[in-house]
Amino acid sequence: MGKEDQIIAAIRRKVLFADGDFQGFLAAHEKDYVQVLREGLEFMRRGDIEERPEIQQPVPYVWIVNPTTKEIFAYKRAGKQGYSEARLRDKWSCGIGGHVEKSDEADPIVGAMMRELMEEVKMTSYPRPKIVGYINDDSTPVNSVHFGVVAIAETILPVEKGDDEMAECKSMSVGELEKLFEDPRVDVEPWTRISWPFVKKYIESL
Repeated sequence: MGKEDQIIAAIRRKVLFADGDFQGFLAAHEKDYVQVLREGLEFMRRGDIEERPEIQQPVPYVWIVNPTTKEIFAYKRAGKQGYSEARLRDKWSCGIGGHVEKSDEADPIVGAMMRELMEEVKMTSYPRPKIVGYINDDSTPVNSVHFGVVAIAETILPVEKGDDEMAECKSMSVGELEKLFEDPRVDVEPWTRISWPFVKKYIESL
């Protein structure tokens, strides 16, 4: 089955943003969008909604943080055919995630987070992510149809890439990560840049 025929969770924009929308990052304590999603999710064919901003596709986005060393797991997505989503190839990212699938229906958001962690990285034990905020960014066509649910998974265990969709990965300090972000030769995923200021404060508070 091609990605166009994949059945994924979606929510109508008028339902998700019934009280008004926001742009950028919104901390989880400001609004419980997870509850809105649980009550308003529908499952649709991915190919039918990829270019319809009136329908939002929720995407879990999990940062992996070591609370002891305060290092962050970062990775570069594979290029060419190595990564299925052409619009994100070769970009550096700190978020693990993907679409919510029918199999996640019992606990859609956290279920999808756990499934994606198990699919994309190798760990001897997978921590339950803590939801810390949300991303809404209408600045590009791809971002305008996706709604990010940002979470942090804390672990002191080693983390390795799980498949060839990651070209490379490494654990980085706050300073190392910021140098990467500042390098003009490096293409960093927009959602990583948007959520980084909040994640940085979270790490510095540990």
